[in-house]
Amino acid sequence: MREKWCIILVLACLTCSRAAAPVYFVDAVSGDDSNSGRSPAGAWKTLAPVNALQLEPGSRILLRAGGEYEGPLNLTGSGALGSPNTVGSYGEGPKPHILRGPGSGPVVSLYNGSHWEIADLEISGGTIGVFAYMKEFGIARSLHFRRLDIHDVRGSLTGDDGGFLLKREGEETWFDDLLIENCTIERVDRNGILLTDYPTAKDTHHSTGVVIRGNHLRDIGGDGIFILGCDGAVIEHNVLRYAHQRVGRRPGERACAGIWPHRCNDTLIQFNEVSHTAVGGVTVWDSEAFDDDVSCRGTVFQYNYSHHNAGGFLLMCAGSRGTIVRYNVSENDAVATFTLESDGTGGATIHNNTIYVGPELSVTLFRNTSGAPDTLRFVNNIVHADGQMVHSPRGITGITCSNNAWFGNIRNRPEDPAAILSEPGLIAPGTGGEGFGTIGGYRLVPDSPCRGAGTAVPGDPGIDLFGNARPDGGGPWVGACHG
Repeated sequence: MREKWCIILVLACLTCSRAAAPVYFVDAVSGDDSNSGRSPAGAWKTLAPVNALQLEPGSRILLRAGGEYEGPLNLTGSGALGSPNTVGSYGEGPKPHILRGPGSGPVVSLYNGSHWEIADLEISGGTIGVFAYMKEFGIARSLHFRRLDIHDVRGSLTGDDGGFLLKREGEETWFDDLLIENCTIERVDRNGILLTDYPTAKDTHHSTGVVIRGNHLRDIGGDGIFILGCDGAVIEHNVLRYAHQRVGRRPGERACAGIWPHRCNDTLIQFNEVSHTAVGGVTVWDSEAFDDDVSCRGTVFQYNYSHHNAGGFLLMCAGSRGTIVRYNVSENDAVATFTLESDGTGGATIHNNTIYVGPELSVTLFRNTSGAPDTLRFVNNIVHADGQMVHSPRGITGITCSNNAWFGNIRNRPEDPAAILSEPGLIAPGTGGEGFGTIGGYRLVPDSPCRGAGTAVPGDPGIDLFGNARPDGGGPWVGACHG
């Protein structure tokens, strides 16, 4: 009996501890910083009292909806497993708006903390929208950012500023369970979302459990979504339009792409739409929709829709190996569909993609800009060129093509022992617009020669871009669609 009462007492204490976690209220209209901040009626007026807090696990900071709050908001302390610290809103109306003047630093910052949930805020101004900085901290666990509207952040074009900057320093410091979900990021410089371990990057540990999902990014000065030093990251269901708008080739400025990992293993990049990278920008320098960069291993690009990117669909470079590219649609991506560069890059499998080149374009299928990339398997793809597609893979060795459909104006078509050379039977190629809902024209007509005409590829999920399983009977299909 005594043991039973002890258990009840411990549970009661835990319940009281959770219930006692403080809640702080801020009301830009009716608050007063001389108040306690512990109730809506006693709310603070500004963020200054919040910035002075060392928060304990389970603390909540609530900003009244519809108010404008002069930043910065500086957060310190950590939550705990099951008791995260949170920042959000209360009341009716638009999201609370935290803003800073131009060039004034981060708007919202978190230094050396774990177990935080930050949601439902509007953030603008400054040089960084959200800055999470971990230095010699250990493992920064469970940092979740949801439904943040970040805009008009004008940082440096030569640095790491932008919408989100998540930075770790120290050989024993990394992120675990980092989530950025359903945020909007517009008119920011330099980057949309950057997770970096520079300048002290080492591969002793990689960040884990990184998920970047469901975000909408538009008008980004440089890179859209860029992650460094991660294992098993997932980047999915994001929409990115008009990245690489203001970064050029001036001193200190670097090449840009839409979505890319760097020194990462087993990254999954899927169901993203990337368009108009560098279109209307200062220069076309890289400027692909996607990039598999320095020493990446096993990156999978699948079920993505890429269109009207000034530099092409995909860059593989700097020793990336084992890349898998499958069930994507590329429409009117300029310059080169695939660019490979640097010795050691290769070992890639590209299958079941649909590539369309419009009448106004001349595009290179495989382009090599430096070094001697090697070993590329290109199978079960549709290449439809109403403009001109050129095969000119100088310096790339070991390209193997099989069971692809080649149609239209294709110069120097590569050797393909099971090529389909008749019209592939796409319903309405070239009619894609903004959104996955516009790409039904890349489905196959009932009598398409691409149905069942492919060859088996190890690891093929057997699910097409539209979520259709491969029909029973017959061989694999050609292109990104099974029906």
